[in-house]
Amino acid sequence: MIKGDLIKLAKPMGVFRNVGEICEVTDIQEGGVVCFRFGGCNLGCMSYDEYEKYFVPVEPKNIKVKREWTEWTWGDVDIQDLHGLKVKLTYKYRNNGKKVQCRFGHIKSEACCCDKDSFDFHKGLALAEKRLIIKYLQTQLNDIVSRM
Repeated sequence: MIKGDLIKLAKPMGVFRNVGEICEVTDIQEGGVVCFRFGGCNLGCMSYDEYEKYFVPVEPKNIKVKREWTEWTWGDVDIQDLHGLKVKLTYKYRNNGKKVQCRFGHIKSEACCCDKDSFDFHKGLALAEKRLIIKYLQTQLNDIVSRM
């Protein structure tokens, strides 16, 4: 356990009865005294033995991770537009290990995987690309309709 780790109250400890509350370890002092923050601004201290008796560590899967985006990369796809012309749509894409985003001018699309699924970049890119094509064709259709 280190400073910044999250721990969860597993069973009542004296007046601290809010079972399930997640606390942040603020310090580990000499002798194994564990200092922690709970309820946003309250502080507490306990021995390591008390920690083992009343708390459990919060596993990383329970923590929301801020994911870093990759740099924008160029991709392209050949399509047939609503006028029957073959068009090469050259777009940008990026991912963060959970979501893929595509951009063509002002048109944007994305695809993300469910929490229980493992991320597959190629499937995500294929889906985001298809959504981008649909939005491109919808924009073209809206333009045609507005001229009628």
